[in-house]
Amino acid sequence: MHELKHYQIDYRINGQPDFLTLDEFVEPTLDQVRLRLLHKHSGELRMVEDAPWEENLRSSLERRADELGLSDIRIRLIG
Repeated sequence: MHELKHYQIDYRINGQPDFLTLDEFVEPTLDQVRLRLLHKHSGELRMVEDAPWEENLRSSLERRADELGLSDIRIRLIG
């Protein structure tokens, strides 16, 4: 059986420290965390997924996180 684990996401939003707590069965990926943080902090939700035929130097998800001021994202398992 899978065990529910608790993760704390430490990050900065426009230079200010903040955190988010997640309950997950597996450790979330950086992209999953970015998406959750965009959802939490963005008043306007926009498409953030690249089309398969696009060849970008950076993903749309990464660009949107930068535009919002997200940085220093760290995922850690807590008690």
